[in-house]
Amino acid sequence: MKTYGLIWPNGDKELRSIVLDDEGNPRMDTLEPYPKPDDWQAPQVVPLIKIPKPEQGAWEPSVVWFDDRVERQWVKGTPAPLPTYTADEWVDAQGFTGKRPTTLLYLKLQLDAAQKTSPKLAAVQGWLDQLIVAGVTAPDQRRSDWAASPWSFEEASQEALQALNN
Repeated sequence: MKTYGLIWPNGDKELRSIVLDDEGNPRMDTLEPYPKPDDWQAPQVVPLIKIPKPEQGAWEPSVVWFDDRVERQWVKGTPAPLPTYTADEWVDAQGFTGKRPTTLLYLKLQLDAAQKTSPKLAAVQGWLDQLIVAGVTAPDQRRSDWAASPWSFEEASQEALQALNN
């Protein structure tokens, strides 16, 4: 079987899978209705050309009819909506779950007392501060465009520990 475009004498168009004969040609005797009435006229059979789907982006199939063929083309589709998070959920999604924010605050207090600094910890603490304010002022607000953490918990805490030990 192979899918073809059928253009009927009345102008109707349809895609249909048709049985092929031994030479690979469509068997017109397999088209409905069977038995055929006296006024039955065979449709024009045109090949279906399947254009490959682009690899990048969101695409939806579109069937475009021509006099000598029918093409399955691709048109830009609607991308899937991005997931949304509350500020608290976003902090967790960035790997700062449980006691990790408290641990970073403890490291910051130790650095301050030792008059030492950790640029990575300072950047993460600033990011956390913004999300804490957002979570307090609008706890139910859901967004898909929260800023990513500038550093992971591991990167920030390791640099802070190195600064404390030097």
